[in-house]
Amino acid sequence: MEVKKNTLAAADILLLQQQLRAKLSLTELGYFLVNSSHKISPYQIGIFYHNFQGNKGIQAISGLPMPIKTAPFHIWLQALFKHIVQQNYSAPQPIKTETIPANLSTQWQDFLPTELLWLPLINAEGDTLGGLLLARADPWQVDEVRIFQYWSGAIAHAVELLAYRKKSIFKTISRIKSLLVFASILGLAWAAFLPVSLSILAQTEVVAKNPTIIRAPIEGVIAKVLAKPNTSVKSAELLITLDDTRLKSRLNVAVQELEISKAEYRRAEQVAVTDRTAAAEIPILAAKIQQNNAEVAYVNSLLNRVKIHANTTGIAIIPDAYELEGKPVKLGERLLIIATPEAAELEMWLAVGDSITLPEHAKIELFLNVNPETSYPANLNYVNFQAEMSPEGLFAFRARANFTATNQLPRIGLRGVAKIYGAQVPVYYYLLRRPYAAIRQWLGL
Repeated sequence: MEVKKNTLAAADILLLQQQLRAKLSLTELGYFLVNSSHKISPYQIGIFYHNFQGNKGIQAISGLPMPIKTAPFHIWLQALFKHIVQQNYSAPQPIKTETIPANLSTQWQDFLPTELLWLPLINAEGDTLGGLLLARADPWQVDEVRIFQYWSGAIAHAVELLAYRKKSIFKTISRIKSLLVFASILGLAWAAFLPVSLSILAQTEVVAKNPTIIRAPIEGVIAKVLAKPNTSVKSAELLITLDDTRLKSRLNVAVQELEISKAEYRRAEQVAVTDRTAAAEIPILAAKIQQNNAEVAYVNSLLNRVKIHANTTGIAIIPDAYELEGKPVKLGERLLIIATPEAAELEMWLAVGDSITLPEHAKIELFLNVNPETSYPANLNYVNFQAEMSPEGLFAFRARANFTATNQLPRIGLRGVAKIYGAQVPVYYYLLRRPYAAIRQWLGL
């Protein structure tokens, strides 16, 4: 009868070993051990504790799907396993109450049956990979301990195999990561030397190309502005009138002085018949008449200039018509411009800090504020050599550019940002140009 019992136990172990080899994870293995080892010998509670690859913890408890780490039972077991592992048992060992500290033995009867069997899992190198703790009320027999010793060796081999498989996966992942990092470094190094166009941004306005500038023909005060801003005007159309009150008064005075000079000249001619002294004044009076005639003609010419007409057809560009009325102007002062809608160009202001070497007819893309999705191609015309004050109050270089496509030109007066492309440079220079320049200025190199 005893031989038959041992034969059945050996058959159970062989069957369990076959099932043990099929486990693919530590969680699956732990659940199998605590719930299936009773086929070798009965027990009430089984607990699997692992201690490999730097991890320690209770992996499985029989009858529970997952251990509850915050439960008092789990906390007490952690302290018990810590004490047992420190003893470095090399073979299955029954655990007695007197062999553990008093603070653990007082709670033993609350959590576990009286008889415990510790099965250490030791690999070929002698390292402890964990253990299987079995608890029941009946004492453990010598034959049972021997059979469980064989079973613990099989478990240790399976745990080490899983650990090696996990380590191999980690090594493969680590190797792949290393290859990806190396490939990324090579890719970045290669990309750093790719040629790209050095570019800068500049505030831009669409302005008239070769406009007709209307200037003040005389010094005076603007009386009326007839042209409306951004409206079409025709050649010879009246645009602005100047105040002629002062000129008319001056003309009246000049006409009166002319009449007086003529009257004096006629009187001198009558007296010169009998008085030689009066005859000597006739040339002086004649010259005075000529002077007064010239004054009258000059004032009349000034009066003819108080009405300013357009000398070409186009669009009148005026900042504000109402602000111009009543404004005193000097001779030659610009009043407005007449632009041709079909002739427009770009006026750009390049910041001094963004100054780069630009090739002749550099490529430009204009992005208007009113329509940033559409770009307008253009070519650089020129850049001033000397910086001047921009409308934004900053020192910048004024530049002009011609539109490449003349069939759809933007409206004069629109503003936006122009992207100006310079020479081809490597990517690393494109990215580090500003920091490098700032460091050189700060260090004074």
